[in-house]
Amino acid sequence: MELPSSQTTNTTSSRTLEPSLFLRAAIAVLLGTLLLRVAGGVATGTLNFYLKSLGQVGLEVGFVAAGYYATELLLAPVFGALTDRIGRKALVVAAPIVGAVALLLYPLTSSLGVLFLIRIIEGISAAAAIPATLGYLSDLTDGSPHRARLMGLYEIVTLLGVTGGGIILGPLLWSVLGTSSYPFLAVVYVLGALVFAFLLPNIGVIVHKRRTLNDYARALGNRRLVRFLPAWISATGVIGLWLVHVQNLLSKSSVPETNTSSQALVGAFTPPEVSRYLAWFAVAFLVGLYYWASRGKGDRRSTPMLYAGYGLLAIAVSWFFLNHPEIGLNPIVTLPVLGVVNLWFAVLLVGAFFQAGFTPVALAYLADISEDFPEDRGVVMGCTASSWQAGTSSAGRCWGACSSVPCAWTA
Repeated sequence: MELPSSQTTNTTSSRTLEPSLFLRAAIAVLLGTLLLRVAGGVATGTLNFYLKSLGQVGLEVGFVAAGYYATELLLAPVFGALTDRIGRKALVVAAPIVGAVALLLYPLTSSLGVLFLIRIIEGISAAAAIPATLGYLSDLTDGSPHRARLMGLYEIVTLLGVTGGGIILGPLLWSVLGTSSYPFLAVVYVLGALVFAFLLPNIGVIVHKRRTLNDYARALGNRRLVRFLPAWISATGVIGLWLVHVQNLLSKSSVPETNTSSQALVGAFTPPEVSRYLAWFAVAFLVGLYYWASRGKGDRRSTPMLYAGYGLLAIAVSWFFLNHPEIGLNPIVTLPVLGVVNLWFAVLLVGAFFQAGFTPVALAYLADISEDFPEDRGVVMGCTASSWQAGTSSAGRCWGACSSVPCAWTA
């Protein structure tokens, strides 16, 4: 859809980018995103240690965390709309600078209220960065057969950054630097901003026409988007559930004793064992993520997403039977590489491979939808980011409450 030239400013068209410039932009987005996700993951991980050192636990920790998630949830569509007016690159560069300022403030206070406000600033940074980045990737891949693949690579670096930063580097950095880790992380944020500033070309269309609520309602109320969002929120909710709770549920040190007698998996493993099993899951997921992203093209985008649903079902069934061996359906088999394993664990890995295809292909599909509303593409991608946060946050918190209830059949 083309807009009258009097209503827009055309920057470099993504459809006319030279291959070398396209490659440079793609690498810059992925590298900058990796830096920001690693730093953000470490910051989130170390914040838990910081709050604990201040004697804050339970509801206090949840209160501080809520500032970040609520801000991102509410403001992502707003900043998405702003990218339509001032361009994607401006916010892609500015967002990590705001995040760096927030990180520098952490060591300066021990007040719970001030920490809450700092997390709000971090939430503003995320609310600006994510729709701007997704919008930029959508602009960059207009008409490109590589859209799903690039979205898959974006998802890979995001997951690697968040999990690697929060689970691996966070505890290590806190043990070495303590609160001094925050200035270090702020530098990483600035490095990410510099990568974006110097390597990203300006692409896309900047809209000058004044937008009304009816315009936004038309973009966000289009049939394809409305029909797809429930599936998107549900899938991201499952990911949020896994990221937040699976590690704690499997570990011996953090599970109520009332659950350990009735479930085989809950509280059954040492931290190294948990890491080993989750590493197998992560490998299967990442391989599947790239594989299906490479095949989710054009009209075939629905196929990987359909297979992802089957993969999700396979994972749920596998968890159930692994968690309840008393049912008697736990055959032991010998497999290449894995060795002697429970058959359901192998099924779980296969399910992870198929389920991984949902997110990158879904992001590509949402980018396709946004092509019908070029003047409101940022709003559409902002809604995508907001609904992602709604899914991951709500599912993680609801399951957190359910997981503390003794129940012999909780899978």
